[in-house]
Amino acid sequence: MERLLYFLPGKPQPVWVRYSATTVIMALCIGVQISLYAQTGFVGFFFLLPGIFLTGIMFDRGSSLYATALGAAFAYMSLRPTVPFPGYVLPILLFTVTAAVIGLVAEALRTEMEKVVRAEKAKTVLLMELAHRTKNNLAMLSAIMRLQARHPGVSAAEALTEMGERIQVMAQVYDHLTILADRKVVNARTYLTEICQHLSASISGTSPVAIKADADELFIHSEQAVPIAIIVNELVTNSLKYAFPEARAGLIQVMLRAGEEVVLSVTDNGVGMHASTPEGIGARIVSLLVQQLGGTITRENLESGCRVTLRMPKPPV
Repeated sequence: MERLLYFLPGKPQPVWVRYSATTVIMALCIGVQISLYAQTGFVGFFFLLPGIFLTGIMFDRGSSLYATALGAAFAYMSLRPTVPFPGYVLPILLFTVTAAVIGLVAEALRTEMEKVVRAEKAKTVLLMELAHRTKNNLAMLSAIMRLQARHPGVSAAEALTEMGERIQVMAQVYDHLTILADRKVVNARTYLTEICQHLSASISGTSPVAIKADADELFIHSEQAVPIAIIVNELVTNSLKYAFPEARAGLIQVMLRAGEEVVLSVTDNGVGMHASTPEGIGARIVSLLVQQLGGTITRENLESGCRVTLRMPKPPV
């Protein structure tokens, strides 16, 4: 049925086009009705209804009501000379009501067909976007796995565990996917809070370190949200590994501020960074993703602990 829509004129049409076409269509239907009456003497007005339906589905409600008025006028002129008043009132009234309903149904049918076509187009776009996002995410995971493979001193079990955490972080981002202005976006505040809660739960009972998130509300496309989520996961995991030795208590604070640019910082009050510490796989992954986001990253030692800050252009929504 939806294929019928491709054969119908697009909306909106100029008023003069709609009403001129309606007049022509109804004139043809009236001509058929007159010819039928001349040959058979049949005075029914059923052949006017297809014209009214056609104008309703081709144009709009106004056109179908105009067609109904033309049909009612023809019925009046046909019955008045032969049927005394008020004998013709009820037939004309029934015809008018029936024709008006048919016209409204035709318009509603077109509206529903247009909705179905729009939904099909949206589904096609969504599938194409899903394929694109999946390809990008798999490429990202592939690059991370290659970095992991080149990093010495990491057992296979540990490497697989870390990759599992990264995949889990990506899944959490898509749990918060929503539609805003026809785009698939994620609220950074929501998913960063959930990531920190997940990391905090993973060390519950084994480490006295608290992980807290403080993020502005920022809607970003999933293409930016996934790298940011992995960056946060890597930085927090790195702090948990190295900033609090010997079961030392502490705090890791994840902050996101959205102004003219997006500023993401991960701060801990641990032992700080040592210049002699070699760059690990997590730092390489973070550098790769920061480059992908078009941002810059800085690391600084504080009086107690250290801070890593990512600055990137504010993504459009």
